Amino acid sequence: MSTYKKFTSNDIIVTPFTVNKAFSEKGTPPGFSQTKSTIFAGVYSPSNFGVPIGEGTGSAQQIYQSIKHLYYSNYLSGSTERLGNIDGSHSDGATASFNPDGTISGPAFTTNYDNNIQSITDNRHFIDENGTNIFRVLSIPSKLYGESIKPGSFVADGTGASTSLSDDGEGNLVNQDGTKVGNIIYNQGIIIFTGINGGGGSTTFANPNWESTVTIYETQYKCTIRANEFNYSLNPTLLSSSLRGNNNILSSGSSTYSKFVTGSDFSPFVTTVGLYNDDQELIAVGKLSQPLNTSQTTDTTILINLDR
Repeated sequence: MSTYKKFTSNDIIVTPFTVNKAFSEKGTPPGFSQTKSTIFAGVYSPSNFGVPIGEGTGSAQQIYQSIKHLYYSNYLSGSTERLGNIDGSHSDGATASFNPDGTISGPAFTTNYDNNIQSITDNRHFIDENGTNIFRVLSIPSKLYGESIKPGSFVADGTGASTSLSDDGEGNLVNQDGTKVGNIIYNQGIIIFTGINGGGGSTTFANPNWESTVTIYETQYKCTIRANEFNYSLNPTLLSSSLRGNNNILSSGSSTYSKFVTGSDFSPFVTTVGLYNDDQELIAVGKLSQPLNTSQTTDTTILINLDR
């Protein structure tokens, strides 16, 4: 049998914390144009814009336009965007300024796309659809990056034995000497190679390594035993020898207990704490590492931590 006590809002604290897990993919995605169970990669250039990519029916141009719209639309110059001539123009994010006098100033063409901007100094370059430049995309499935790729954790081998690609923690993909050559969208698991200043180029994403990010919520329950609470034990071994095992713990009075139990100095020990729902159904059990003697003069607090 148990004794119940309700929690108040002050007794429950929920604390989020972030955990990471490292992943490593060996080799190069085959052909950079097909899907695998782990990663999807593609090479996109004007020469293959109408060609279906991988096992799906989408073309390289559809992927190109999706990447441009989702991650670069704020960074294309307004004049060429309005005319529909995507010529590789680029700029800082087009944002308006709100002045103290209530007026708004800024670029004549101000877009309102999210674009997953990841730092205040974010500057992106995109390639020319009508030129000869090539850009490459690596997509990591959500089950392998969780909520996002941990900033600063992505590393891969580029073209050539001495070339490596990594992210700088600010959403930029950089080569071995620190030159920006693309972008990484952490919360989408997307790594985009556009070359220096959107000039495209040939590279690989061989042997990619990254860390996933997942938020775990730790719930702490504060179980407080007041000095005047839980001072009566239901342990049947406290009954006198003649009554033990007769299942009459509920109807027994103090005279039926062993003498040491009825003294004023007696206080029971706590060994187990159970958590119940509103229907008094046991949903969790916490075991103490050793029995805890309750106090008759001060409050006793037991903390239970559950992760989810």
